Amino acid sequence: MASEFLSVAEHILAREGRPLKAKEIVQIAIQNRLFSDKVAGKTPHQTMKSKLSVDIRRHDSNSRFLRTGPGRFYLRRLLPPSHPEYRAPPFEKPVSHEPVLVFPASCLAEDQRFQGISTRRRTFVKRLLQTGKCRYLDRAEAEATEEFKQIVTYVMITRRGSVLCFKRGSYSLVAEFLRGAHCVGFGGHVTEADNLPLFPVDDMGVRECVLRELSEELQLPLADERRLKEGKRLKWVGVLNDDSSAVGRRHLAVVFQYEVSKSDSWQAPQRGEKSVTQLRWLRPDRATRIWDFEYWSQLCLQRFFPDVVRATSDYKIIRPKAFRLPHLLCVLGEVGSGKTEVTRMLTSQFGYVEVNSGRLVAEILGVPPVPQTPRGEFQERAWKFISSPDGPKTLATAIVRRANDLNSERILIDGVRQPQTLAAMRGLLSERRVPSIYVHTLPHLAFRFYQAREGVKITILDFLKVRSAPVERDVPTLISSSDAVIYNWTGKARFHRTIRRTMAELGIGPCQ
Repeated sequence: MASEFLSVAEHILAREGRPLKAKEIVQIAIQNRLFSDKVAGKTPHQTMKSKLSVDIRRHDSNSRFLRTGPGRFYLRRLLPPSHPEYRAPPFEKPVSHEPVLVFPASCLAEDQRFQGISTRRRTFVKRLLQTGKCRYLDRAEAEATEEFKQIVTYVMITRRGSVLCFKRGSYSLVAEFLRGAHCVGFGGHVTEADNLPLFPVDDMGVRECVLRELSEELQLPLADERRLKEGKRLKWVGVLNDDSSAVGRRHLAVVFQYEVSKSDSWQAPQRGEKSVTQLRWLRPDRATRIWDFEYWSQLCLQRFFPDVVRATSDYKIIRPKAFRLPHLLCVLGEVGSGKTEVTRMLTSQFGYVEVNSGRLVAEILGVPPVPQTPRGEFQERAWKFISSPDGPKTLATAIVRRANDLNSERILIDGVRQPQTLAAMRGLLSERRVPSIYVHTLPHLAFRFYQAREGVKITILDFLKVRSAPVERDVPTLISSSDAVIYNWTGKARFHRTIRRTMAELGIGPCQ
C-alpha cells in the first residue's frame, strides 16, 4: 500500500509540474481512478501525507519527494536548484529514558552471529548475564546505536498444545518488530527495575521481566501469578537474533515458553493493555497461514509449533484480471527469494520470453553484468544510475523497447527493483498489461537459497549487506502493490508445484 500511494504521488506531481498538498494529490488521483480497489478509508489524504512524510524523513536527500512549504510536496528532481527545501519540524514520539539491559554487540563475534533461533546460544547468553559484560543503558541512547544489543524477552503462552496469539495495535510505543501483524510473543525490554532477587538464578532481571510484562499485557489468574513467581512451567527455549533489519540488529530476544494453569479463565483470555487485541488460541487441528504473523512469530512457530501453522509454499492472487494476455509479467522479490527459479520455470515450461533488467542496466552503464562485475560494485553503480532524475524512465524505455522487439504475448521482466520504474513502464505501455508477481521468502531461508544458487560460502552478515544495499531498498515495498504473491517456504519441488498452481488459477497454461 505504501508504494501505491508513493507511485501515485510521483505520477501526479510529475504531470502537474507544481507542488501540491496531500489532499490535492488524492483528489486528482480519485478523479483519474489511479488508486486500486485496495485503497479504502475515510481519510486517504491523511494516509498520503503520512506516506510522503515518512519517505522524506527516512531517506532525506535520497527521497524522490521533498517539501516546498508546510504541507506542500513536490518531486526533488523537478525543483529548481535555487529553490530551498522546506524542513518540517519532526514529530517526536515520547522516547523512554528508562535504563534497559544491553551488552556490546562485539561480544557476538561475526563468526558467531546467526539469523533466526538458536537453542545452543543459551549458554552464551547465560555467560553474558553472569560475567559482568551486560549493563543498563538509557533506552533512548540504546535505540540510537548498533554498538549495543538490547536484551528483550519473548514469551509464548501455551495450553495443551495450543499457542496464544494476538494482534498488537498499530499505534503503540512498542518496538516496530512487535507492532501490527499477528504475534505469539509477549514481552519487552529488561529494565534496571527488573533486577530484583525474586528468582534464585542471577539473570539481571530477565525472568522478572517475563512476570512483569505478562502481568501488564494479560489479566493473569492468581494461580498463574503464583506459578510465575515460583518459576514453574516457565522454560527458556532459545535465543532469537535478527540482523535483517535495523531494529533487529539492536535487539537480542530470550525466548521462553509458559504452560498456563488449569484455570477456566484461559478459555477466554483477557488482555491487560489496550494495544493487545484479537486474543485467540492457535490449535493444531486448525492450522493457520504463517504469513499472517510478524517475522519473529514466524520463526518461533516454525521452530516450536509447526503443527499450528501452514508453513509451506503457497500463493495469493489479488488482481487476476491484470494477468490477461498479452502482458509483460514482472517477477519481483528480494535477493535470494526464488524469483530466478520462477523466471526459469516460466520461460522453460510456460513459453515466456525473458527480458532481464539487470543485463539492460549493465548495457546502459557499459559494464559486464554480475558476476563478471562484482555484485557490490554493480549495485553501487546501478543505484547511482537509477536514483538519477532520468534513471527510472531510461530503464523503463529500454525494457519496453526490448520487449517490443520480441513480438510475444508472454514476456517476463526479471529484476525490476524500484516502483518508479514499474510506473514508468506502465505509462509507456498504456494499452498493454504489466502485472507483477512478488516472490516472498524469510531472510534466513533466502540466505540458504542464495548460498545454494551462488555456490559460495558467505556469512549471514555478508548476505544481508547484499540484500540491504541502497539499490535493493525499495524491493520489499513492492509486495503491497503486486497483483499476486508466491510464498517460498520450503524445497524446490513444492515451490515448483506452487508456481504451477498459481499459473493454473490465472488461466495460463504451459506451452507444448
